[in-house]
Amino acid sequence: MTRWPMTAKCIVCGQEPDELILVFIIETLSGPSPGLYACPTPCAGKFAKSPYAPAWLHEVLDNHSF
Repeated sequence: MTRWPMTAKCIVCGQEPDELILVFIIETLSGPSPGLYACPTPCAGKFAKSPYAPAWLHEVLDNHSF
């Protein structure tokens, strides 16, 4: 989980929580972007069900308690 010194929003609910979890890394020709983040629960789990969710997200959610 990440604590942000700046304001960041969950890509699922749009809220600005204290803690976020990385749910997607956007690769570009110039390198990776900062990534997309979601609330640990329940939003990260909702995003994990989408066809855009990376395989590693399921492992992260299964191996960590939030």
